[in-house]
Amino acid sequence: MSRVVVARSIAGQLPYFPSAVRLADGRVLVVWREGLAHVRSVGRIVAAESADGGRSWSEPRVVVDTLYDDRDPMLVQLSSGDILLSWFQIDWSVRPYVCPAVLVARSADGGTTWADPVVVGSAMVDHDTDEVWHGFRAGHIVAHGQILELPNGDLLAPVYGVFPGDTCHAASVVRSTDGGRTWPADGEVILGRKPEREYLEPVLTLLSDGQVVALLRTDEEAELVRSDDNGFTWSEPELCGLHASSSDTLTLSDGAVLLAYGDVSKRFNPGRPTVATIVQDPRGPWDQDPLHVVIDAGRDTVDQANPAVVELPGDELLIISYDIFTREIVGELLPRSALQ
Repeated sequence: MSRVVVARSIAGQLPYFPSAVRLADGRVLVVWREGLAHVRSVGRIVAAESADGGRSWSEPRVVVDTLYDDRDPMLVQLSSGDILLSWFQIDWSVRPYVCPAVLVARSADGGTTWADPVVVGSAMVDHDTDEVWHGFRAGHIVAHGQILELPNGDLLAPVYGVFPGDTCHAASVVRSTDGGRTWPADGEVILGRKPEREYLEPVLTLLSDGQVVALLRTDEEAELVRSDDNGFTWSEPELCGLHASSSDTLTLSDGAVLLAYGDVSKRFNPGRPTVATIVQDPRGPWDQDPLHVVIDAGRDTVDQANPAVVELPGDELLIISYDIFTREIVGELLPRSALQ
């Protein structure tokens, strides 16, 4: 493996939560949140790009900076060439804390400029509720995974939050039928919702045969749900054998799935190291491939992982994460053979 530095945060700020995509023109575009701390601080979204497969990077530039904590940015390039940037916000200045919205902005010029964002609707959102959930106003929506473009042209935005009246997080997808210009709440479908189960950070993967798989973080072992009808209906959640947090997935050119995540099983170290594996048969169990390579040991801290994965030409992979000790967004370049 070969470690590269994508960017270093300015003094007094720390980098978190990268997302990356290899664009149609060959560039790799990365975004991340920069803030004073993992939580309870205002954050902004910063971007950088590489034209040489992740070996060198442009100077970082700020792309979103509002009065709220702008966090968990995610990138996707559509078949039209447009790039969508999604993220969510937290207002830490009030008690209980409020999550104003999940937002989606569009770039038609390769990520140079971004149009005004639109809001992702959800039945979770209830700004009038007086309920409080763990210090947050209940009835809120947040997000982690990338938007997914389906074979029929629809888009799915994976979100999670707390429905009014619930005591645990639920995960769902919200559908856009107009290329991401609107995200109506009536296009929402539940992925996981149980009274005593936390469903967090849904991550969507489109398999080569058209099946959509959602990987759901829980308070224990991660679970999978599957859809064979473009996300209109889903199977019941099933345990997948992985103690995965803050995951990212990518269907590779041969149909296998590259999976990177923060491992919370403690089998590698007491923290949350970034690990990666290739799921050769994603239609089957996702813990079937025993080789899990530790990409970043995380120095035994739980404030680590949130990886982003990219497939490069020549069977080379790029896995990006963050290092709060050096204040850096970092990447590991490795051959695919290292995971097989």
